[in-house]
Amino acid sequence: MPVLTSASSSPFTPAFMHDSAPTVMSQETMLAVARMLLAETDDHDSVTLVQTVRALTSVNTAGAIEADDSDTVRLNFRGSFGRLFSLSVATNQLEPASLRRVIAHAKQFKPTTPPPLPPAKPEDLDDFAHHQYDRRTYLPVSLWHDPSTQAMATARAAVVPRMVTQLQTAEMHGTATIGLTARAQLVLYRLGRTAYCNETDCEVTVAARTPDFKTSGWSGQAHRDWTQLNSDTIVTQAIDMANRNRNRVALEPGRRTAILGPAAVAQLLSGMVELFWAESADVGGTPFSMPEGSKTRNKIGQRIFDPRLMLVSDPADPAGGFPPFFEEGPDQGFPTPAMTWIDRGVLTNLAYNVGYAMHRGKLPVDIPWSPRMMAAPGTKTATIDEMIANCAEGVYVHRFSNVDFVDTRSGLMTGVTRDGCFYVKHGKIDKPIKNFRFLDSPIFAFNRIEMIGTSERVAFGAKSFSRRIPRLPVIVPPMMVGDFNFSALADAV
Repeated sequence: MPVLTSASSSPFTPAFMHDSAPTVMSQETMLAVARMLLAETDDHDSVTLVQTVRALTSVNTAGAIEADDSDTVRLNFRGSFGRLFSLSVATNQLEPASLRRVIAHAKQFKPTTPPPLPPAKPEDLDDFAHHQYDRRTYLPVSLWHDPSTQAMATARAAVVPRMVTQLQTAEMHGTATIGLTARAQLVLYRLGRTAYCNETDCEVTVAARTPDFKTSGWSGQAHRDWTQLNSDTIVTQAIDMANRNRNRVALEPGRRTAILGPAAVAQLLSGMVELFWAESADVGGTPFSMPEGSKTRNKIGQRIFDPRLMLVSDPADPAGGFPPFFEEGPDQGFPTPAMTWIDRGVLTNLAYNVGYAMHRGKLPVDIPWSPRMMAAPGTKTATIDEMIANCAEGVYVHRFSNVDFVDTRSGLMTGVTRDGCFYVKHGKIDKPIKNFRFLDSPIFAFNRIEMIGTSERVAFGAKSFSRRIPRLPVIVPPMMVGDFNFSALADAV
């Protein structure tokens, strides 16, 4: 666990003011800040501190440079459990005097409407979490890697120019992007419950385009430890994909066998994780809901995927670890365990926030933000080359983009293929083809699996961070699925 070092006498000096590799506040420093914040206000029962140090560099072959180096701390004050009122503040001024001004400002905000339900007493929540389920134990995790923070200060200056030179030598246009982050989060409840976790993460991606800008290739790697990434391999793969993708021809849309690379599978799965909320399923809003009038509310215990599929999440997963507690909403800081969501195709669990868990008599557990989809034990796996060799006719998809839901009730999604789409015939790549728009549901696709590969963590792109920085890992296998719906041609490069 890193300890904050400071050039000044204040223990609250932001990381970007240091000359050495950036770091984040230690648990002891964060706890001291949180206690001071709670001592200054009687209106809130918990405080959350999230410090994120980010270093993003993106350089293209035309010489344009984009950089985003930042160090911010988000403070979240939350009222009694059961109340809707909370307040979030972002700052990089952590001296006690500055924080007191933040608190004084926060005290000016009050709920304008009463909560729809009477608030539960904090001690009732504590009793539920401790006595009924004994959920105070946090799984031990190891998400921090010093080389990743050191890379913020040293690696970018050496690696990014070399990647751009490789693109130029191959006579490619393109962009090389490196994103590194360090993050620490602490949640302190007035009753004494404390949760803390620090983490690092890295992504390196390259987008390559041919000189005529008509075809493209993309490659990327992601890991919490910078030393596990190989930038030379990433550039080589992107250039190779762009070259193989030259002289594309149009192919008639329709339902075809699809060989989906890991990046394509990840983009389907990552959109599904929020569908695992039990409350949404119980009211009929997700693919895991039972039809109206059924005796049960959800499909727990039913087979919903191919029996060769498993879906798990584990805070201690070496490739897909994550903080072992709820990170968002009124349940921040509550432990969340390792879970098996899909066991040999059968839905075994759904996620319950603390309030709905109390209502339904279930264990609180967060949704699988960092999912690992994999072949069930004993399943024969295959490489992408083996899938192609066993495909009489189909389409290889390197990755998707612009994936979004059309209908959350069925899980129906749409998006377009990108950066490498090929017609497969008689067990070989026949020719590169123009991109398709697809219209299909992962629920359906994951029931039409013909072959499945070995799982790996997938990069999404360092600039594609959405709700969370760093983005939580997604670990998936490539797979060959039948009858995938390529609904139309797309103009995407």
